[in-house]
This record gives sequence, structure tokens and C-alpha cells, in this order.
Amino acid sequence: MAVVASRSSLMGALIRTAQLRIANSSNLHSVLDFLTGLSCGELECLAEFQGACLLEASLSADDVPVNPYRMLSEFFDPLGSERWQNCEDRAHKTFIVLSWLEVQQIQQVRRNLVTHAA
Repeated sequence: MAVVASRSSLMGALIRTAQLRIANSSNLHSVLDFLTGLSCGELECLAEFQGACLLEASLSADDVPVNPYRMLSEFFDPLGSERWQNCEDRAHKTFIVLSWLEVQQIQQVRRNLVTHAA
């Protein structure tokens, strides 16, 4: 039961952070589909990465948005954390985070296309 609650909480938090970046909530269907297919460990990794991005953005002195792609190497640095020592796990989780960023980016592009078409 605790795993289900944890999984549900992680998905809810990630959906809320995605909503901050996506204006049209009807586009959240693909975000939800993506998150539903992930394991609890993959969701935890995404939540930690998203949290690191939010912290970095809050620490930024200027109003330049944080580029999450630039944070990947630091986040997954095996010298910075013992948990990334396994190169296969690190590669897998990096792929998951890249896919997550792409899903969010696709939603932003769709939103911009709809805005420009109107």
C-alpha cells in the first residue's frame, strides 16, 4: 500500500510541475501516459531531477530560465553521488530524464503553435 501511495504522490507532483510549464491542461494526457509507464524508481529519479531544476531556478539571481539539459551532467555525475556509480543505471535514468524533458517540450511546442494560429 505504501508503494502505491508513494507512486501516486510522485506522479501527482510531477504532473503539477509539468502544469507549471504547460498552459493547456488537455495536453497533459501524453504526460500522464508517459508517467504511468514508469517504475517507482524512475519516478523518484524524475522527481529528484525536477526538484533540482526548481531549486536551481529559485537560486538564480537573474531571470534567465534554467536549462534542464545543462543540469544533466551535474545531476548524474558519478563523482557527486555514489548512487550513479553503476553506468548502466545512470544511462537508463538519463534516458528517462531526457524523455521526460522531451515530453514537456513537445507540449510547449503544441501550446505555442496553437497560440500563434489563433
